[in-house]
Amino acid sequence: MTVMSLEELRKLDVRDVDPETLPDIKDIHIDPSLPPEQRMASVLRQMNGNPYFFRSAGLVVKTSFKGEARLQALLEDCLEHL
Repeated sequence: MTVMSLEELRKLDVRDVDPETLPDIKDIHIDPSLPPEQRMASVLRQMNGNPYFFRSAGLVVKTSFKGEARLQALLEDCLEHL
């Protein structure tokens, strides 16, 4: 995954995303025994490569990340503290 592809995914409008292509957040499983990089890769695979959109209780959710930190750093931090 490149920074450019992440930027393109981030810019997607929630109304343009097919809910059927999004995983339900309850189905995302994190293996804490994996190193952070592998955990992040596993989560991205489970999210169909798009860390910005998922479903929760039938609703489409778009996440956003504010601040100076890069998405990769934020995801690694989140995965390390689960």
